[in-house]
Amino acid sequence: MKQNRLVIVSYDAMVYEDLDLLTDKPCFGKLWKEGSRVNRMQSIYPSLTYPAHTSILTGVNPGKHGIVNNEPSIPGNLKCDWYWFHDPVMVEDLHDVAKKAGLSTASVFWPVTGAHKNIDYLVAEYWAQGKGDTLEAAYKRAGTSDELFDRLVRPLIPKLDSWESPVTDEGKILLACDMIKTYQPHLLTLHLGQIDYYRHRYGVYNDKVANGVIQSERYLQMLFDACAEAGVLEETNFVVLSDHGQINYSRKMNFNALFRSEGLITTGKDDTFIDWSAWAKSANYCAQIHLKDPSDKQLYKKVFSLLKQWQNAGDMGIGEVYTAEQARERFGLYGDFSFVVESDETTLFFSDWKEPLFSDAEKLLPGYQRASHGHDPDVGPQPVFLAYGPAFRSGVILKTGRLIDEAPTFARILGLELPEAQGSVMTQLLR
Repeated sequence: MKQNRLVIVSYDAMVYEDLDLLTDKPCFGKLWKEGSRVNRMQSIYPSLTYPAHTSILTGVNPGKHGIVNNEPSIPGNLKCDWYWFHDPVMVEDLHDVAKKAGLSTASVFWPVTGAHKNIDYLVAEYWAQGKGDTLEAAYKRAGTSDELFDRLVRPLIPKLDSWESPVTDEGKILLACDMIKTYQPHLLTLHLGQIDYYRHRYGVYNDKVANGVIQSERYLQMLFDACAEAGVLEETNFVVLSDHGQINYSRKMNFNALFRSEGLITTGKDDTFIDWSAWAKSANYCAQIHLKDPSDKQLYKKVFSLLKQWQNAGDMGIGEVYTAEQARERFGLYGDFSFVVESDETTLFFSDWKEPLFSDAEKLLPGYQRASHGHDPDVGPQPVFLAYGPAFRSGVILKTGRLIDEAPTFARILGLELPEAQGSVMTQLLR
């Protein structure tokens, strides 16, 4: 019996409502009519790209896998490196167990995979880091082999040399297709970002987002065609999923300006950061509140009292305040922070300590809005999950599911197990 193969495509920030634009298309229509799906998947908290994509491949919540934000918290630093590299992940993921079982693995721009030791063919989501760095040096630093770079990546450098997803997605899909045709990996993970890009810039629903959604059909068809050309189509399972939704915001808030006003952050001339007792690390629609000395009961009590005071004021952008214990119990979110603050759903948090405290969201074009994520996973439009292939049943439709159920389901398809997973196999979808 042939080994099942699996292609996982993440269309960042795609939501169930987007499928109205795709179900009449040939490729998405095939998944819609002949495959199985979960209409709305519950994301993790915070509903950010890097924690979510790590949960998708590990089957655990952020507290357990360790990627609790897109970037680490460094008080006073507003430009931290993101979690480009895989080292901080504290549990095994799907690539790990696949490689241990002797399966070949590949990944294109999947977050938090830099220098992943168990991905055979890897181009991580990573860019040249400043003046003097090159994309070639960056990719090789992040785990791309010399052979892979020279054979497949180098010709696509002009399409990959940008931070803007509508530009680089074309290069990513071409690279993924080339990997399939050249190496026929048993597992391939691919992350595409232009829907997320358009929503951030123009709001949740509009013509620009719609154009990005419609482009998803061509990319999916290219993957099907690549598998057919490689002679592995009949044994390949395709999963289309996403990591989170987005909601519109109307104003921005420099959260640490509040702590500064209470003497919990000290600054010098020209607002330069000097020291801190409390620090809010933004996760867009929520913030993780760190205390310099978490054992200081007086400081803890003071900060908690301030947070509740600002929440109760009703106009300070704060919708909920969770203690670390509450966040762990409700969301499986824990780390070296003492509180988590959820926005009022119209205010986006930033970590800056400078005034003004509030400012209007900049609209890039008249008639459009701005949107983001990081919010409670039950808020707003929800991620998708569509599946098609020899391991999946046809016509099974689940109304809801959880992001952490995806990795155990993928493992089952490949004949593997993820013993640390907190999610469950979605057996209803499987043959």
